[in-house]
Amino acid sequence: MIIGYARVSTLDQNLDRQIRLLSEYGCEKMVQEKFTGTIKQVRS
Repeated sequence: MIIGYARVSTLDQNLDRQIRLLSEYGCEKMVQEKFTGTIKQVRS
């Protein structure tokens, strides 16, 4: 199983491009993270 990791460092940035590329690579599971110095959002 291929697991991908997509991360941006501000809430204004978008994960879409990274997720698309990971999907094209064949990732079956992806962890998505938006992380700043004060706020953290994690999805899997």
